[in-house]
Amino acid sequence: MRQLFVFILVFIFFPFSFYGQSIFENTITGTNPDESNPYNIGQIVDPDITVSGIGRGSGIFGINSNDRYNARSWKSDVLDPNAYFEFTVIPNAGNKIDFVSFEYTGQISVNGPTLFVFRSNVDGFTTDIGSVSATGASVSLSDINFQNITSSITFRLYGWAALTGTGTFSINDFEFNGIVSCATPQIPALPETIIGCSSTSFELNWSASSNASNYFIDVATDSGFVTNLTDYQNKDLGNTLSETVAGLAAGKTYYVRLRSANNCEISANSNTIKVAPPETVYNGAWSNGTPDANKNIRFSDDFNMDTSFEACSCQIDDGVAVHVDSGVVFKLENSLDVQGSGALTFEDSASLVQVNDGAVNTGKIIYKRITAPMKNFDFTYWSSPVKDQVLKDLSPNTLWDKYFSFANGNWVIESGTNTMNTAGKGFIIRVPKPNTVYGNGEYWTGATYAQPVQFIGVPYNGVITIPTQGIGMDNLIGNPYPSAIDADLFMANPNNASLINGALYFWTHNTAITQSGSFYVYNSDDYAVYTLTGGTGTMAAPSTGGFGSIPDGKIAAGQSFFVGSKAVGSFEFNNSMRVSASGSNSQFFKMAKVKNLANSEKSRVWLSLTNCQGVFKQLLVGYIKGATNEMDNLYDGISFGGNKYVDFYSVNDGEILTIQGRGLPFLLTDKVTLGFKTTIDGAFEIKMDQVDGLLAKRTIYLEDKDAGILHDFKKGSYSFSTSKGEYNNRFVLRYLPNLKTILMHDIVGNAKHQLEIYINESQLSLKSNDENLSAVFVYDLKGKLIFQEKNIHKQQFIISDLIPKQQILIVKTVFDNNASRTDKIIF
Repeated sequence: MRQLFVFILVFIFFPFSFYGQSIFENTITGTNPDESNPYNIGQIVDPDITVSGIGRGSGIFGINSNDRYNARSWKSDVLDPNAYFEFTVIPNAGNKIDFVSFEYTGQISVNGPTLFVFRSNVDGFTTDIGSVSATGASVSLSDINFQNITSSITFRLYGWAALTGTGTFSINDFEFNGIVSCATPQIPALPETIIGCSSTSFELNWSASSNASNYFIDVATDSGFVTNLTDYQNKDLGNTLSETVAGLAAGKTYYVRLRSANNCEISANSNTIKVAPPETVYNGAWSNGTPDANKNIRFSDDFNMDTSFEACSCQIDDGVAVHVDSGVVFKLENSLDVQGSGALTFEDSASLVQVNDGAVNTGKIIYKRITAPMKNFDFTYWSSPVKDQVLKDLSPNTLWDKYFSFANGNWVIESGTNTMNTAGKGFIIRVPKPNTVYGNGEYWTGATYAQPVQFIGVPYNGVITIPTQGIGMDNLIGNPYPSAIDADLFMANPNNASLINGALYFWTHNTAITQSGSFYVYNSDDYAVYTLTGGTGTMAAPSTGGFGSIPDGKIAAGQSFFVGSKAVGSFEFNNSMRVSASGSNSQFFKMAKVKNLANSEKSRVWLSLTNCQGVFKQLLVGYIKGATNEMDNLYDGISFGGNKYVDFYSVNDGEILTIQGRGLPFLLTDKVTLGFKTTIDGAFEIKMDQVDGLLAKRTIYLEDKDAGILHDFKKGSYSFSTSKGEYNNRFVLRYLPNLKTILMHDIVGNAKHQLEIYINESQLSLKSNDENLSAVFVYDLKGKLIFQEKNIHKQQFIISDLIPKQQILIVKTVFDNNASRTDKIIF
């Protein structure tokens, strides 16, 4: 009795575990069901499966009968593989079937088939299942082949051995019993995925998991999936086998995992894959070859970078120290990640250059700078290349009230505890007092001090904007990156070009007035000036090796400068302005001797006004593509007036210009008015410091209108004396002597040589500035040859046989290299 009670309880609570239940049945009622193939009217089906109904093969034909599914044409001798009744059962996605039995009731006519078998497609309909007959049967489906069915399965009931072809066999009702339950979805597998350095998306593809109706994905920036991407934490992908993940940071490493699911269950996580560019790891040696622009690099051991490096992205592990030597350029296409107590130290003049504006840096660097030599009371103009740099931490021994920023036309005292944020903001900091040993060991004595400092913080990268002070205001801004930037690219940026009023002005470190015996020696405090035309300096005799005087267009890391604004807006810095050439960041305030640019579109001359006590003021006149002979915002630089003792400038449209850009083509007849101011009496000289481009082969003159002197700079400097005052019309820069030029224009020819044609004492003079003259032919307007000379073979030739008549003549000049040109003149 006790055993019976236990059995009853088990049956009550687990009835279908042993016997199942009907999952697909049909009592087949109605008129002529055989007219449908398959027939499914009246069938009862489990909601988690799909069925075909009852159908028949092509070897038999339906015959009208009510309340049963009847057929004829059964074979008499052998089993016909096309003569059968058929049932197809399909579990819906995420479900499985454990079959228990198949039951049916059958009926035959007198001449109907007498032999029957029941088979399935599990083995291609070859193995008999149970025992079946014409009148019906209950077939067990407990065999393992019919358990855990997750895909379509088809059963067939074959009949044969009919007495005649007209004999019939029908199924009057049938029932499949079993258990339909959730199928455990297969854990998906993800393939390894490698992306390019600049990729901001990737496509993920995977194979279908059995029993899965949909998939869930996680994408994170860490292997622990703590920091997931927005919209990629447990994202439901639906029933797909691919996903494109977009909006990524180029060069970053991402981690991906997948789960399959159905209506009942979600699988465990797939394998985790790392999606990133190829990586090489340094642990005493490189794991995957030396770094290049297509590889991420990771330092897991200390490393000294003594040569320039390029990589996709960089990670420095916790506790690892990487040192970048002076002058070395570390270039990354994308981001920098300094983890934990890892350290990345850049020596003075080293550079960190990044290409991708969207790259986000994490972790701090140490960026060292050494100032240009400073005197007591001098200031350095700074801009921080890292975030959250504190002023006092940069120069801890500066007096408390000697940290300044600039706003609304005035210097603003900054607390030493303030940070140097925002990016691109300029500051000035005074040199610590000399002859004092400070608590951190800093000490200097003597005439000058090149102060070592270090910035510590997360390095700035990408697009950085800083608001202007307004219309007609001066702005103290600076290079926000730990690398040099190109001043030309900064100025030519369309946004900046619409805001900049004139030039960039760089503070230089010159001494104040000092006494020597009964004389005062002047070393002018001043600003070096730079425009797209070029730069002017504040010291004589610039040299490439030291702290020269002429800005070469590279603004060093940490350096700030003044720039005027003509509109309201924000100045912009971006990575395209950064300079990756080795040596471009090698000197703070980067002043260097300008190289000869004979093959460029810049032809320039630098003049300086000096005296024997050290006064120095330089100007620049340049002929350059993009400039005109009018005032040009980015090519002309107004004198900043920082020099206490003299100012030397060109004059155009009433403006006094330290730099004047003039238009192309260059004309020999061009004249440029020069002026000067002085607060001291005495003797001065004007010197031609440098010349480049086309002007390098020209004779350049200085006309002193007061003295009536035309000075050729090839003969040296021009000396004169003056009293205090302002003189804006005394000097003229010119390129022809006091001769009457009669060259109208070059009308034809293949020669690129520059030719001067002018009248000198009623004689026609021709002068080539490069190639020797070979022959000269002169024609009147009727084409008559009125003069010729061959075999000249020198650069200058004078025609004395022609009489001036103020007529138009054609001069054909042939050079020794067989090039020629034809010019129209008035003579």
